[in-house]
Amino acid sequence: MNELPTLTDDAVIELAREGGVAFIPRLSGLRRIILAQLNEAQRQRIVNILQQTLPVAKPPGEPDSPGRGDQRYYRIQITWTHHNSAHYADVIVLVPETKAPPELEELWRRGEDCVCD
Repeated sequence: MNELPTLTDDAVIELAREGGVAFIPRLSGLRRIILAQLNEAQRQRIVNILQQTLPVAKPPGEPDSPGRGDQRYYRIQITWTHHNSAHYADVIVLVPETKAPPELEELWRRGEDCVCD
C-alpha cells in the first residue's frame, strides 16, 4: 500500500498483533481507535504513525505478506462507519513485527493513551 486514504471523522482503526506459534488472546490486544473521539493533534499523530508504517505494510494474501509460520505481525484495519463515506473500501494491511516502526508498537501497547502526548 502506497498511500493512506483520507481519515474522516467516521473512520475507525483497529490494530492487533497476531501470529506466532500459539494463539494467546491476551497477546493479541486489539486496539480500537475512533477518530471522531480524538483532537486534531491526536489525529495527526495517528496519521503520522500510519504513514511511517505503510512502506512495510502488505495486503493479506499477497505472496510476501506476513503471517506465515511463526512470524508475528500487526494487522491494521480501517473502516468507515457512515454511508457518506461509502466511496471508501475497508483497508486491511499486515506489518511484520520485525519491520514495524516503534511508534506502531507503542500504539498497539498503549492504545489511545499513546496519542495523548
